[in-house]
Amino acid sequence: MAIAIGGAAAALLTAGATVLSTGLDVRERLSRLRRPPAPPPAVKPAPDGAAEPGDRYDAFVSYAEVDAEAAQTLATRLRAEGLRVFLAEWIGPGLVESLEKEAALRVTANGILLFSSATMNNAAIRDEYAVLLQRVHTGGRRFIPVLVDDVELPPFARIRRPADLRNPGSAPYDASLAALVRAVRPPGEAV
Repeated sequence: MAIAIGGAAAALLTAGATVLSTGLDVRERLSRLRRPPAPPPAVKPAPDGAAEPGDRYDAFVSYAEVDAEAAQTLATRLRAEGLRVFLAEWIGPGLVESLEKEAALRVTANGILLFSSATMNNAAIRDEYAVLLQRVHTGGRRFIPVLVDDVELPPFARIRRPADLRNPGSAPYDASLAALVRAVRPPGEAV
């Protein structure tokens, strides 16, 4: 009988410790939700263009693989204007692409999505599109659709003024690129 009472007492202590531990865990999670998130550290992009963990970006460029050249050209032009740009192909060696994209989406001020005939056929790009739109509504961020092909934009992209980058080297392309640079440049930053 003493063994049964001792076992019951041990079980009660274990249950009590579990309840206490769970309560402390819930309290900590609620405390984190109430705290405003710490601002991400401002880190300059790596000299070779590689995206490094912890970087903060002015623009996240989302694109389908077939539009990689247009994305590279755009990202390079934005960087030449002094903007910090996240581009998936600049992710450094040894890093996990999906995790780096997710981390970059959290700390990027603006989302740019290149639209071509391949864009919405790619499940990963559709996910990025959804996240970029959500960020507009929850964080005051800007989402900018960029036309690189003659396509009809999906409804939530269509209600925004797109940047038209369908004809590289033309005057309309340069004007649209200049407007895009102005849109993603942080407020108060010198030109």
